Order: sequence, then C-alpha cells, then structure tokens
Amino acid sequence: MSNIPHYDKPEQEQEYFKDIVDLLGHYEDGWNFFINAHKEDNYDYPMIRKPEHENNPYIPKTWIEVVDAVASIIAKKKYELDVYPNLIEIIRADQMLDAYTTTGLPHSYRHWSFGKRRMQEERKFDIGKHMAYEIVINSNPCLSYCMDTNSPLLQGLVIAHAAYGHNSVFKNNFLFQENTDADTILIENRRLRDFVFQCEEKYGIEEVQNLLSFCHAMRFVDVSEKVRRRKPTKEEMEKKARDRVVQAHIHPPRTSIFNSIVANDEKPQMVEAPYALAGEKNILMFMATHSPHLPEWKRHIMRAISRQSQYFKPQMMTQVLNEGMATFTHDKIMTTLRDIGIIDFGMYQEYIQINAGVLFQAPGSYFRKDKDGNEQEILQGAKMNPYRLGLTILREIERICKNPTEEDKKWFPHFAGDPDWMSMVKHAVFSSSDETFIGQFLSPQAMRDLKMFAVETDGNKPFYEVTAIHAGDGFKKLREMLARDYCFAEKIPHITLHDYQDRSDRCMVLRHQMFEGNRLDPEDTELILEYMHNQWEHPVVLESVDAAGNVVESFSSPPDYDYTEFKIPRMVPKPV
Repeated sequence: MSNIPHYDKPEQEQEYFKDIVDLLGHYEDGWNFFINAHKEDNYDYPMIRKPEHENNPYIPKTWIEVVDAVASIIAKKKYELDVYPNLIEIIRADQMLDAYTTTGLPHSYRHWSFGKRRMQEERKFDIGKHMAYEIVINSNPCLSYCMDTNSPLLQGLVIAHAAYGHNSVFKNNFLFQENTDADTILIENRRLRDFVFQCEEKYGIEEVQNLLSFCHAMRFVDVSEKVRRRKPTKEEMEKKARDRVVQAHIHPPRTSIFNSIVANDEKPQMVEAPYALAGEKNILMFMATHSPHLPEWKRHIMRAISRQSQYFKPQMMTQVLNEGMATFTHDKIMTTLRDIGIIDFGMYQEYIQINAGVLFQAPGSYFRKDKDGNEQEILQGAKMNPYRLGLTILREIERICKNPTEEDKKWFPHFAGDPDWMSMVKHAVFSSSDETFIGQFLSPQAMRDLKMFAVETDGNKPFYEVTAIHAGDGFKKLREMLARDYCFAEKIPHITLHDYQDRSDRCMVLRHQMFEGNRLDPEDTELILEYMHNQWEHPVVLESVDAAGNVVESFSSPPDYDYTEFKIPRMVPKPV
C-alpha cells in the first residue's frame, strides 16, 4: 500500500478531478470557461449550458458560481477542508468603504467614529485608487465581499482565499469555536442596529451616541476569558432535572461532624474574603449586569456590544495564521487550476505577480549617504507581513514533512518525514494562536528565507549588537522573541475587577497588572474613568500593581477618591 497521500497523486487519478469533469461537462465552454472569461476580462461571462442541461436546476448559473463550485471541489475533496457554506457578494468601492468603517459587519448601527473613519478611508482611496480585493466575515454562511473592479483571475483568487482559506480557519480554529457564534452574529448585529435606532428616537440621539462612545472606549476590557459554552437543549435540561430527583432519593445527604455546626460556645474565627467576582476581565458586561441605576435599554446595548467584541477577539489573536492559511489555500487552488488546465500559464504568471505584491515584505533598513558621500545602512525596523510570515511557516511544514533535513529532524521530530503534510498543516493552523503558531512551527530555514536576526542596543552605544541568528540556541531565542511579539496578553493592558463595594458607596475598584514596568497613559486613563463614572454613577478606582502586588499608582473618578474610607470588609469563617 502506497504512503503517498491522495492529494499528491496525479491529478487525473484523484476523485475531485472526476467531479470537476462532470461539472464542466454541463457547459458549452467546458474546460475553457475560465480562460475565455479572462480573455474578455468579464467575470460576468455568460455560462451557456448544453441543450440537454438547459433546465437543470442543480448546476451553477453564473460564472462566479461555477468558479466557486470548482474551488469548492478542490478545497473540500482534494485538500479535505471543512468550511461553512459560502455567500459571495460583488460590491462597489463605496460599499467596500462602508464595510471598512464598520469593522466589516453589515447592517451596523450609526456612530460618529464610523463617519470619521469613512472620511479617512475615502481620502486614502482618492489618493491611491486602491481598495482591498475582498472582505470576509466569520458567519454561517460565511459572507465574502468581492470588489466589482476585480478581474476574473482576481475574483477566482479572492474566492479561494476568503471563501475557503479564511473560512476553514473560522470554522475549525479552537479560538473561534470557543469565543464566537458564527450562526447568530449577523442576526444579532442587525437587531442591535434596529434597537439603537429605536432608542435614538425614544431617548435622543445625543444620549445614545454618548453611550456608544463609552462602549467603544471600553475596548479590550469588554471581553471574557471564559469559554463559550454550548447552550443545552430542552431535552438535555429535562433529563438533568429527572436525574437530580432520582439521585436525591438514591443517595440522600448525610450529616456528620464535618458538615454540621459543632454545638459549643466557641465562635469561629473570621477572615476577610475577596469579592466573589474578583478577577473578572469583562468590565463592560459586569457594569451592564450590576450597575445599580442603569436603565434596561442601556444594559441591552452594553451587553450586545460586549458580545460583538468577543466575536472580534480571536481575529486579533490569529492574524498571521489566518492570513497564512488563506494564502496557502489560494496558492494550492490556483496551482491546481494550472495543473489541470483550467487556467493557462500566462494567467498563472499574472497570478504570481499579484501574489508577489501581497507577500512583499518591507525591508528593516534603508541606505543613505553621509556627509562624505558614503552609503550608510540605517536600521528602522519593519512589521512582519502576516501573509508572508504565515505562508512561509506553512510551506516549511509541507517541506519538512516531504523532504526533512537533519536540522529539521532535530527541531521537529514529531512530524519530520510524515507524508500526510496537509493534516499537519491543518493541525498547526486549527490548534494555535499566532503566538503558539510561531513559537512551535517557525523553522530555522524559514528564518533564513525571511532574513531574520535579532539586534539589541542599550541606548548608550552608537551601534546595534546582533544577539541571535537562525542557528543553534540563537534560533530558539529568535523564535521566542518573535512569538512574544504576538502575545495578545502582553499587547493589551491586563485590567480586571478587584472589588465592588456593594454594601457601602458602591465603588468599583479595578486592578491593572503591570507588565515589565509599563504604565498606563494618565490622560487616557482618567478620561475613560470619567466615562465609566458617568454611566456607573458611583466612584470608579483603577490601581496599577507590580508583580509583587504593590500599588504603584492609582487613578479615580472623582479625582483623589479614597475607597478604603468607606470599605466594609466581607468576613467569612476561617477555613479549617
């Protein structure tokens, strides 16, 4: 029995190829449908059916639908990608600008910040006349917006990229599964828009816009670390209720000296206990639930925006692997189209040029002439292109599985030489965040391809020192440094609920856990606390603490508020 996986066998021997032959056999253009549309530069190219198939309702009608069907067969049957159903829409530049400014979700509510960003994006478009090829939304069905100015080749590329690459990450990556609900996000966003509009009519635009501004200011303290749990069905809930009744009869509670109060005159020792919800990260949701004076309409909007923020959190944690997988997928699909003759080599060369622009990595240095006319290299640093970095890592996984070197066997013994490289690619993408993706799968060869090395300086020297390269222990150090750059927890201030004095002044006390001595910006912090105080209607305090738990600085609204003056300790019996 051959160890060659089915996707590495000759194309004509694979099951997917027969399905494409069967599909394209329904049309007059047949195998040339893509080439003919490219020649006419028309992605609305008419797909004329053969006479015997004119009334067949089960085959695609338009050129875009045929491209999607072909890409679907390759993605699902050749590479075994599991994806949501696709919904592809062709939109104009002004509609794409609207999508930019409202985080991509359709049917969004109105807010002044969206209008401000719309003007900024419109100016950029007027200057450069360049727009994103596509926007894809994590929903079920997966919604992909494609620009109406894309050529037929580009339309095929972005469908493969968004509708199958990104789509597979949305459906299978563990962060999306735990934090988002693709089935309801579009419905919830539409309901939120309608509810905001109703509130504007009832309570006034200014009042509603102030609340939305407050919710937007609470970004990064409006999501939870808790895993989204599947809601039990009615049948499951009824079964649990029956089981509880049965168990209560079979195993009645027993009383002993360990769970009863000892009859004596000694009073138990009491100790102070923390607030029950101390450590909660979703401050916006906490305020919506526990604020003493908020009207119900404000609670509803705050909860809805918090759920929306939870939806976007995984996207911020998976940019490199998400774009890497999307680029890897479209490259495999486009290469397959070339191999089976659906696109010709001229079209494939055009694709290579487009892809090179997407993968361009800005240099980390530039040259300038000094006063003596000598060229001098100036280090400026450059952010890694997530498309380039993600694709390079995934291509390396494929290479290490197929043709491992001794170096690969040393660093990746668990998959070096594994012929089923596609399964390893999917494992790396679907079980990782950017931090773990880079920390576990970035190889020395990938570092050499990307020309990576670490430079450091203490600020007192007129030069930089190279402290790590892509070999030996330097490889591990360099990989750890790069992975740390993508650590979500270190990029975002770690702020949690510390106390809520519900029995006295109702002061809310937050704690900021400082990282490497980094402090919050005083001006921004005080402004956000004012926002919170205005909605909470009771004092709000934020303390920054170091690793030892010592309070380094404190902010409050109203200013200089001492919450300890009104604190009533929560006393509980000391545990035995």
